[in-house]
Formats: sequence, structure tokens, C-alpha cells
Amino acid sequence: PSPGSMQVEGSGQPVVGGPILACQDEDDDLQTDIVLQKRCRRLAAAFGFGQGCCVNIYLSAAGYFGNELHDEFFFVWMCACVYVTPLVVFAFASRFDPYFDSLFGLRAVFQVRLAVSMILGSILVGCLIVATMDVGTTHYLGVLFLGGAIGATAGSVASSSAQFFGVISPDLVPLFFLGQTASGAYVNVAAKLAGFQPGCDHLSVTVFYSSGVVVAVMPGLAFLLNHWRGGLEPAYRRHLRLTPVPSGNSLSGLVGQGMSNSPTRPLTLEDPGQRCTAVNRKVYIKRLAFLCQVFIVGLNISLTPLANVLAHGRYTLGQDVVLLKLLGDFIGRLLFFVIPSPRRLERHLGLVLLLAFLRTPIWVALVVHALSEEPLFGDTALMLMWVPFVVSGACGGSWCQVLAIAAVSPEEKRHVASQMNLAVYLGFLSGVAFAAIYALDSTRSHTELLVLSW
Repeated sequence: PSPGSMQVEGSGQPVVGGPILACQDEDDDLQTDIVLQKRCRRLAAAFGFGQGCCVNIYLSAAGYFGNELHDEFFFVWMCACVYVTPLVVFAFASRFDPYFDSLFGLRAVFQVRLAVSMILGSILVGCLIVATMDVGTTHYLGVLFLGGAIGATAGSVASSSAQFFGVISPDLVPLFFLGQTASGAYVNVAAKLAGFQPGCDHLSVTVFYSSGVVVAVMPGLAFLLNHWRGGLEPAYRRHLRLTPVPSGNSLSGLVGQGMSNSPTRPLTLEDPGQRCTAVNRKVYIKRLAFLCQVFIVGLNISLTPLANVLAHGRYTLGQDVVLLKLLGDFIGRLLFFVIPSPRRLERHLGLVLLLAFLRTPIWVALVVHALSEEPLFGDTALMLMWVPFVVSGACGGSWCQVLAIAAVSPEEKRHVASQMNLAVYLGFLSGVAFAAIYALDSTRSHTELLVLSW
């Protein structure tokens, strides 16, 4: 046989260019992967920015609505609506996603879960313009309803983004969260330029929310454009290869599949004890990262709904607390990309756990400040504690995401990405529950005091 050819085993016939063609296929796959990574990096950051814009624009009105309604606890219920409703979406998704995946295919469902959900979120932000025209009892409930709807669509985008981009590369998930928190910096700038603050006129409100509509709709349109032009086909193929869709189009077909969807593992001569140790190590890292994520997010969110309480009823300061929280999240995500991290997952996990517990004394001091009748710290001291607290939480949260996804096999990455997104929202739930209990207790005490005074 001539150079650059090989023989078919047992036939003696040469196959010309066998190794050459194989190398060309590998080069094509590598080039496709490079292009796909670049495209998905841009999309992941864009979806994070759009999703974060919907949520952050809603939350940035903490002082505005508190001032309009003369209720320092209204922001607690705003946070409850936007942070808790996604848990209902996750429960629905975990039950029915496999069914819709098999019925419509990944290409169709990701268009809905990512692009359509993102466009719907931008429309809901626009509805806030109507809800703020005449703030009263009816619009009080309307603002909370819109918060729940925005939270549900944002939860769908966050969960689907973690699934879609996490399979392509674990490094894309932090890019999503970087874009999400970068929207906090955008909201700070947009609020200043539009003059959006407690007591502002409705023109400022309209300009502020309209800018959010434009920003939030762009990622969904970009995804649909890439889909229609075939730019996402390599991503769909990778999903189909690593996360096979169950056959059948009925819900009953999803029951009892068990091991049928698991990839077949070849028999090897490796020591079973070593294999079990490696599996246990991955489970250990994944579970600790999950719990650490819940703890970190829970501490942050337990104080965010109490922004007006931290400000002791000064709504302008309360709105600044929220805006600095959004900006601090962005700085923390940036630090994640700048600070070098240990290569060994166990050592990296240890540092994240240490960071999580070192933040606890600051949290205690801020809680005591909020619960006290008179402010314990001046405004400057409060911000000097608040911003590092938020920044360290955002950085640690990004590390938890990467640790959990990097610890598992490629076939498990999509599932683990969904689990870590659930951990974020469980942290939201625990934090909002803490704030809600305090708000309800304070309201009850205030009511009792009024009754006794009467």
C-alpha cells in the first residue's frame, strides 16, 4: 500500500487516504468546536444580561414603591414574588421536560425555553410602565403579580441556560452569571440617567422601564437568528450525543426507564475500589458545592429584601442599598475570572467553604443593625460592610457552579447544571423566608401597638 493509505483488515485491499481523512475530520470537529465556543460565549453572556435585566429592573424599584406606598416591607413581598415563583417552574420542568423533549425535540424546546421566555420577560417589564401609572391598592397587587410572572420567566431562562450552555462547556455557566450581574451595573447607570428614584415623575419611570424592554428582548432575537441560520446545529448535536432524549412521546413512556437511558460503560480491568473512590469523590464535591451555594445565596438574599429596613425607613438610601447590591454582584463575578483558583477540586472547594463561613460575622452585624431601633452604623460604614459582603458572595457562588459541573462526567453535566440552578433558588427561598418572617413579626407588633394606643 502507498503512503497515506491503510488496508482493510482481512481483505488486503488498500483504503487510500484513511489516516489523512481521519485527521481532516478531527480538524473539522476542532474548528467547529472553536466557532461554537465563541458563539455560545456571546449568547451565554447575552442571556445572562437579558435575564438579569428583567429581574434587576424590577428589584431596583425598592425605594420607589416603598415611598409611593409608605410601606418599608413592600419590597419583601416583591422579592418573594420574583424569587419564589421560579421554584414552581423548576418542579414543573423536572416532571415534564423529558416528555416535551421527546415530543418536540431539543431544537424546538430550547427555542421556547430560552428565546420565547426571554422575549416574554421583556414584555412583562414593559407592563410595569402601566402598573406604575397610578400606584394604589389595585396596582399594589398588579406589581406583585408582574413580579411573579417575571420571576417565572427569568427562572425558566436561568435553568434552560444552565442546561444548554453547561453541556457545551462548564465555563459558559459563569459567563451567564457574569452577564446576569453586569445587568446590575447597567441598571445603576440607567436609573441615574433616567432620574429614576423615590418620588420621581412618571416620565422617568417610563424611560427607565422602556430601556429595560429593549435590552431584554435582544438575546431572544439573537438566539432565534442563530437558530434559523444553522449556527446552533453543533450545539444541538452535542446535546443529543451527551444527553440522549428518551424515545416515545407519551408520559407513560418515561416511567420505568431506569438504566435504559444510561450510557453503556465498557468493561475494564480497573480496580473496582478505585472506581468507587473516584465516584464517591465526585458525589462529595457536588453535594458540598450544592449546599455551599444555598448557604451563600441565602445569606445575601436574607438582607436584600430588608433594604429599606437596613436604611431605617430612608427610601432613597434603601434604593441605594439595592443598586449597590446589584453592582457588587457584578464585581464579584468579575473577580471570579481574575482570581486564580486551585486546580485540585478538593482544595478549591475548601477555600470556597472557608469564604462562606468568613462572611457570617458580617451578616450577623448587618442583621443586628437592621433589627435595632436606632442605626448602629453610619451610612458610609454600612456600605463598607455591605459591598464586600455582596462581592464575596457573588464570587463564591460562581466557584460553586464550576466546581459542581467540573466534578461530573460529560453525560451528567446538564443534570448537575439544573441542580446548581435549583440551589441558587433554594438560597433565594431561604433568604426571602427569613425576611418575610421578620416583616410579618414587625407588622404584627406594629398592629398590636396601634390597638393598644387606640
